[in-house]
This record gives sequence, structure tokens and C-alpha cells, in this order.
Amino acid sequence: GRTAKAIRVNDTFACAILDDDGVKCWGSNLVGELGIGRTDQYIGDGPNEMGDALPEVNLGTGLTAKAIGTGDLMHTCAILSNDQVKCWGRRLLGVATPDSSDIHGTDPSHMGDALPFMDLGTGRSAKSFSVGGTGVCVFLDNDRVKCWGGNGKGSLGVGDDIPRLTGPMWSGDAMPYTDWGG
Repeated sequence: GRTAKAIRVNDTFACAILDDDGVKCWGSNLVGELGIGRTDQYIGDGPNEMGDALPEVNLGTGLTAKAIGTGDLMHTCAILSNDQVKCWGRRLLGVATPDSSDIHGTDPSHMGDALPFMDLGTGRSAKSFSVGGTGVCVFLDNDRVKCWGGNGKGSLGVGDDIPRLTGPMWSGDAMPYTDWGG
């Protein structure tokens, strides 16, 4: 009897926020992009894989999703009920995990409370975001934008084309804001 409140789809997988603010994802699951703690190659292409059989993404104790995004590099991000962001799947170009792990979501131990929040900067929280092919941009509570990921042709808006990988060098307060001029 669940219904969907929001859905995001890319070329290989999809995720929905349900009416209870839980998240379910289906499609390709090669690198944990579905966040279900296993690596079945595909979910939803066979009988008895959807509905109640489709696992819910474990976002952490007491946390639910307010927004969901899927990227072409097999990464997924959610803005949570505490206005923080968690991402899982492939870390290629730093678009998913905020640490040095290559992949999050292929094992149950990667998800839930073990899945770290993205470091948006001291005291910052997310209002909305856009998860694209090779990057993520977050509209923050201070009405400014921070982006990370591939930065092809300067797509992150920080004045260069250097990829902004997550980790100590480019995370948190070190992550530059998008420059609107002014």
C-alpha cells in the first residue's frame, strides 16, 4: 500500500521517497548505488524483487529522506530529515562518499549510522540539491551553493576545471562556494 512522494531516475537505476519518507531503489546495483547492502547485479528485473521484497535503504537511526538524487556515475544522495546529506555508491570523482572509501552500499556495514554525512562546512545544512552526471551541488541554509565532483569544463562554478574530490582537501570549510560575482 505504499505510494511515492518523489522519484529520481537515470540511465541505469531509480530511487523513490515513499509516503513514509523511506527510500527504495531498483535497477543496476553494480557498486552499491541502490544502498541495500549487497551487490545483486540488477534488482527489479525478475519476479518477486519489487514491493515488500525490495529492501528499504538504511539512512541511519531515526533518519528519513526529504530529497533524493541519482547520478550517472552510479551514485545516490539524499537530503535527510536533519537537513544533512548522505551519499552512497561509487566514489569516482568524489561524488559519493566523504572519506577515502571507493564504494559505499555494497555491504550492510556501509549503510545506516556507519554511512557518514557529507561535510558541508561548519554549521551548514542543505535546503535542496541537484545530483548530476558527475557532480553534486547543494543549496545551503546560508543561500549559497557548494558543489563537488567532476568539474568538467568548470561545471562546479569555482573558476577552474579541477575535480573537487571529497576528503580533507576539498570538504567542509575547504570546499569553495560557487562564485556568482557581485
